[in-house]
Amino acid sequence: MKRTAPFAIALAAVAFTTGCETTGLSRREQANVSYPNYILNLQPKASSTAPPTLTLPLHLAVVQVGEPAPPKLMLDKLQVDRSLVASVVGLPSWAETRGQSNDTEVVSGRVQAICRLAQSVGANHVFIFGGNTDTWADGNVMRLFDFTLVGAVLVPSTKIHAEGKAAGTLIETSACDPQLLVNVDAKRTAASPTNLTNGKTDTLRAQLRDELIAALADELLRKLASRQNLVTTRPSAGALGQAR
Repeated sequence: MKRTAPFAIALAAVAFTTGCETTGLSRREQANVSYPNYILNLQPKASSTAPPTLTLPLHLAVVQVGEPAPPKLMLDKLQVDRSLVASVVGLPSWAETRGQSNDTEVVSGRVQAICRLAQSVGANHVFIFGGNTDTWADGNVMRLFDFTLVGAVLVPSTKIHAEGKAAGTLIETSACDPQLLVNVDAKRTAASPTNLTNGKTDTLRAQLRDELIAALADELLRKLASRQNLVTTRPSAGALGQAR
């Protein structure tokens, strides 16, 4: 019986799992300053059966929810194909959450202010994006070595999980109407000694955010290219007349 208690404690240590932590794609994306809060409070015109027409290339402004400017990684990616995006400029977003209203009119007014700012710098579309990341950690069989100081610092006894989603909306600036929705997701894992888990988790989260942002830019370009192909392959009115 005396040997059973230490064995039970060891098994409990192996099975130990930390709680899940959720943050925005930006750490300042939270509460009333979140991507869904921005987009769901838009007041678009009545929907039509046909997708909105996009005139390419776009003159694009980019906003990351909660940040004073979008990451350079996003801006650089969007400038790769000038036939899709002729110019890109980064704009700021609100980050402070205290005392801000969640009222539909107020939030819609914030997006309209972004559209007006985008127009003032020559952008005919603005891409607003955000998202969230979840991280948690659990132990493996090597957690038994955590009973020694060296083991807790050197042995990779903890597996860290990170998963996230990023989403963006392309908005036409003159009417402040959404025209295109984009979303991506990603997962990452890493092993870490128990005593170094916090730092490793922060690193993994940063890597995941970079991956999501790059993937979101690629997906936006892919959707723009598909719209471009749709326009170029669609028969003209003259061609239809000749076919008849």
